Amino acid sequence: MAEIVQYHLEKMVDELEDLERKGLFTKGELRTVVKRRTKFEYNLRRRKVQRADFLRYIEYELNVDALRRQRKKRQGQQAGKATVSDYSVGQRVVSIFERALVRHPEDTELWLEYIAFVKARRQLGETGGAEGEGYSALLGRVFARAIGAHPYEPQMWLRAAAHELDANANSSAARALLQRALRLNPKSTTLWTEYFRLELLLVEKIKARRRMLGIDGADADAEPAAGGNGDDEGATIELPALDEEEEEAGSIEDRFVEQALARQAGA
Repeated sequence: MAEIVQYHLEKMVDELEDLERKGLFTKGELRTVVKRRTKFEYNLRRRKVQRADFLRYIEYELNVDALRRQRKKRQGQQAGKATVSDYSVGQRVVSIFERALVRHPEDTELWLEYIAFVKARRQLGETGGAEGEGYSALLGRVFARAIGAHPYEPQMWLRAAAHELDANANSSAARALLQRALRLNPKSTTLWTEYFRLELLLVEKIKARRRMLGIDGADADAEPAAGGNGDDEGATIELPALDEEEEEAGSIEDRFVEQALARQAGA
């Protein structure tokens, strides 16, 4: 146990030296940080580790990082090349989440909190923050793993589809995700509602585009289907085939038609 804890602590040396060199933390403050991290690391090596143990460690790291950013801004160190202390906390939090999910892969809330963290870091990159670079591709991988672990949880699919639509501007990928979700969860009212909402949104986008181009009475076949890929290359969710899908046959459209004909026959 002690060797593993020591290994994790040794990985922090460069970060701590960088924080002291920049004048963001004093030696006394850094000693306190090391003591707290040591305690957290030993807690994570216990035989029974609760979800809350991981979250407390993550919360502490985020508070340390928030203090670092405040002091960096106050001292006018925003400009310039990013150094190890700019990236280290984000990477450590990712590592803690990964370790937490090894222990608690069934915890859907833990997956959702991990996704929320990576999204927040990704947004830092979009606003020019060095701390947010490299999280776009990670977010796609986390979504894919979360769906693979919980294919019958509608929230996983909905958040992944929203990410494709809002962040990547990829409506085709969002539609494909919701269709796959409905093959596995055909009785989910929430999924059906959001799927119809997406289709209506895409129709409105096509209408607006046609009005802008001045082709309102033209043949609808001349207009390409709504979709397209966003500029965030590498961030698209690449979801492998799920074992559960092999048990489901037929497309969403076929199933919808079958249900409609069954209702007509029973009327």
